[in-house]
Amino acid sequence: MKFKNMKVLNDVVLDYSNPFKMFELAKEYDKLKQGAAAFGWYLRAADFCKGETYREKDLQYKCMVLGAAVFARSEARTQTVKGLIKSAIAVLPARPEAYYWAAKYSIDQSNFRNAVMYAKMGKDCDILAGSIEPNEELDYPGPVGLEYCYAIAKWKSDGRDDSKNLFFDLKHKRKLDMPDEMSKSVDWWIEQVGYPSTLPYTQNEKHKYRYKFNGLDAVVKNYSRHFQDMFVLSLLNGKRDGSFVEIGSGHPTLFNNTYLLEKDFGWKGLSVEWSERMCAQFSRERKTPVVFEDASKLDYNKLFKQNCVEQKVDLLRINADQASFNVLNSIPFSKHEFNIIQFQHNDCWWGPEYKDASREKLKSLGYKLFVNDIAIDEEKSYEDWWVHPAYARNSEMASKKNINFAWNYFMKERT
Repeated sequence: MKFKNMKVLNDVVLDYSNPFKMFELAKEYDKLKQGAAAFGWYLRAADFCKGETYREKDLQYKCMVLGAAVFARSEARTQTVKGLIKSAIAVLPARPEAYYWAAKYSIDQSNFRNAVMYAKMGKDCDILAGSIEPNEELDYPGPVGLEYCYAIAKWKSDGRDDSKNLFFDLKHKRKLDMPDEMSKSVDWWIEQVGYPSTLPYTQNEKHKYRYKFNGLDAVVKNYSRHFQDMFVLSLLNGKRDGSFVEIGSGHPTLFNNTYLLEKDFGWKGLSVEWSERMCAQFSRERKTPVVFEDASKLDYNKLFKQNCVEQKVDLLRINADQASFNVLNSIPFSKHEFNIIQFQHNDCWWGPEYKDASREKLKSLGYKLFVNDIAIDEEKSYEDWWVHPAYARNSEMASKKNINFAWNYFMKERT
């Protein structure tokens, strides 16, 4: 074996009790993949440290983490690896790198509950320390490494729904923080676990939101699954006291497409829902009147007249499952016009029949297909967003992509 840097070896010979020089020698052996020699010198350096100063504790800590890494890579001496990592944590419990290695090694050993515990402890350390930067010397990729371990461990243990959100955040919010190999692994995991059922907007994402509007600063969070409410506010520039008709309202707040409009922007409207239980809850929690009825059997001309729906309405939403196209054909377009129409065609589940028919219908009425094929991920589309010709001039928000994954449509990638 030949050192590239003989000075490191000579330094130890000349100053045999200096743990810092032993550490440098251990790293040289490690680079040469001489695991046994590297491990011996890491341990010797740690033993020679008295641990009286932070500098000495830091050296002990690094020796134990890197010593554990030597055996972890060789898949040998499981108990030694665990013992060294625990010793490192005992020396500097507020540092995150050892927790990262503990979580990573626990995943390799299929001990996923321990991995969850260590990753969470490491994340807490990062928060308390103000997010410690990546440490190349300890092969620590930074907080994103702990999040990556946490996502895998949660999926493998008991938190599968949580993991979808965790992997989504890694792919779409932390991609630029990840090493290439980790990024490719996250892409693979996304293919296995799928995307979360909802992609919420929160105020801390405001700097990445593409289509600013009046009142955005006050929006703490939205309620739609895929930004439907935010699209309306963006296109109408945060309009207050607007109006809506919502066919298929669902839960009054959870994943609801009009709750934000009503709660924060003073909108009024009319909702239709065919679940008696949901209607009862809707009546308790919302100001908007709700009609309990099978949407496909309603006389909308009569319904609109009875509920004083104005001639011009800001938003029409239709989500009546396989009855949606029948509902669309029943809307009295000759008496009412709508600034925005959001039509759920569910192409990804039922094929293109309803999508094609609805497009032909709305185009014949003069509406412009503004954002086509809103998708729950980067492949499965389920909804079209149409606008009145008066709003079609807002070309910044128009999209002609084959698939419009909601997150990519609304959020800019961090640079």
